[in-house]
Amino acid sequence: MIIATAGHVDHGKTTLVKALTGIDTDRLKEEKQRGMTIEPGYAYADFGCDEPLAFVDVPGHERFVRNMLAGVAAIDFALLVVAADDGPMPQTDEHLAILQLLGIRRGAVALTKIDRVPAERVNAVTAQLATLLSGTPLQDASVFPLAATTGDGVQALRNHLVSSARAMPRMAISGNFRMAVDRCFTLPGAGLIVTGAVTSGAAHVGDEVIVSPQGETLRIRGIHQHNRPADSALAGRRCSLNLAGGGLKRVAIERGDWIVAPSAHAPTERIDVHLIVHASQKSSLAHWTPVHLHIGAMVVNARVAPLDSREIKPGQSGLAQLVLDRAIPALHGDRFVLRDQSARQTIGGGWIVDPFGARRGRAKPERLARLTAMESTTPENALNALLAISPDGVPLQAFAQAWNLTPDEQVALFEAHAMIRFQDASELIGIAADRWALMRDRVTLALSEWHRDDPSSFGPTEAALAARLQLHRLPSAWRAACKSLCDDGIVVKQGVSLRLKTHQAVLSAEDAALLDQVSAVLISTGLRPPIVGDLARQLDMSQNMLVDFLERASRLGHLVRVAKNRYFLPETLERLAGIATQLAAESESGSFEAASFRDRSGIGRNLTIEVLEFMDELHITRFAGGRRKVISR
Repeated sequence: MIIATAGHVDHGKTTLVKALTGIDTDRLKEEKQRGMTIEPGYAYADFGCDEPLAFVDVPGHERFVRNMLAGVAAIDFALLVVAADDGPMPQTDEHLAILQLLGIRRGAVALTKIDRVPAERVNAVTAQLATLLSGTPLQDASVFPLAATTGDGVQALRNHLVSSARAMPRMAISGNFRMAVDRCFTLPGAGLIVTGAVTSGAAHVGDEVIVSPQGETLRIRGIHQHNRPADSALAGRRCSLNLAGGGLKRVAIERGDWIVAPSAHAPTERIDVHLIVHASQKSSLAHWTPVHLHIGAMVVNARVAPLDSREIKPGQSGLAQLVLDRAIPALHGDRFVLRDQSARQTIGGGWIVDPFGARRGRAKPERLARLTAMESTTPENALNALLAISPDGVPLQAFAQAWNLTPDEQVALFEAHAMIRFQDASELIGIAADRWALMRDRVTLALSEWHRDDPSSFGPTEAALAARLQLHRLPSAWRAACKSLCDDGIVVKQGVSLRLKTHQAVLSAEDAALLDQVSAVLISTGLRPPIVGDLARQLDMSQNMLVDFLERASRLGHLVRVAKNRYFLPETLERLAGIATQLAAESESGSFEAASFRDRSGIGRNLTIEVLEFMDELHITRFAGGRRKVISR
């Protein structure tokens, strides 16, 4: 169990920790001279539990609330310390608000310095505390009057901590490894040491980890868990990691960084959150308010954009997007606290709903519906809710990363749901099985009606099919449904046209004869068909008459108009698309340049550009950063 003190300056937090553990957590010279805690201090004590209890002693002065937040970022139990002579003070209130915003529900109250006041004062402060804690998660917390300097009452508190530790459920070892760094130093003969609380997963000696957000890879050379040597660092424990690797020369680790498993490294600059504005605030939290975001042991500047209203009133909550001034590692469920721009008061806090906030349309109804689904308490419930409201499917890899699912957890979750999975470029998409079946039925019916209305046509292009389905365009889920029908032999894709396997286009005798002549020339010219003028001369016919036929044949799907004056056979375009697929497969990046396509196809620079731009329009390829990736075939 990780226990953190909280409370006003000079109320005896450090003295109490020393009385409980025998360790003075004030380690800095300045702390000794000034008699106050400035940096969080750490102590471990063996009280006869399964493992030592970890204590985090945080500063109480208002100037060091930032450091206090770093100390309580990942704890199990709060020890609120109130001096009997002073009673509750301003930082008592603020620290209590911070604990509440961080979701700390277990705790106790140490009423210190009772040797300095009469019994009546102890009773009066106890009554004040009951009022202060009423309505908070700590309203049922036990109060322990004590004098840390004499030891009076300390044993009763120690016994309570032991019973609380034994009763606390073990944190499940799930998710990818993540540890919030709160200290970093070097030891002679060991090298770099980082300490912090492990918030999820497990790591072992020899594992590779990432320093996030920097992205540098290091290796774990040694582990201490709750101040004891260990082979593993587990969720719910304070650990120190001895890190090694060539990347140490390129990275400067500091408080606020995270040490994570490679798959948990996903820095983000836009975070959608459930935000609670503390009732103590005098005004609403308005759109684009500048704030300090405290998450883990990190603090970063941010702007607040309420999503379901223009403001959030004191004591109320709502969805909001935090737009950060730099990328940070954050995942679903992470707790955070917001302080004002001058860092003088706590505004509110909450938890992350979606760490990958939308840049556009962040407040649209469909986006708010997705965030409501993501607010579910488990990934199972969230995925069910998302599948129910996502007609085009759910990006599963982004979902798994947001929820910090390990590969094994992903497989178990995805296989337990009645959904169809398909690949869209580099993203795996999941769509509800009943929705998938409906899409396939609608495509089949639309093709059947097309063939009935125009039996001379091969079938519609994707754009024409989208229009018949009353869609603005054919989204990736619909294209995947079409592909599945092709894979099942129900639909045939011929060039840019789709048709039912049972359909055969029937042309007039005159058009069929002319198509045979055109096809013979196009076959003989390979991958580079002639322009319309040259084709007309080879066929010894009027160019105007030929253009009329070519346009008619391309509308019916017998030919493909790639450029203004150049037509391809459907099978020729298929061969060119195959070259694009082959080039992408051969590349480590999964993409290719136009020059590579030109050299492999031999069709020349200008025609290469025309063909590739045409394939971009058909969503066969996607152009970005000077290279192309194959989307679908």
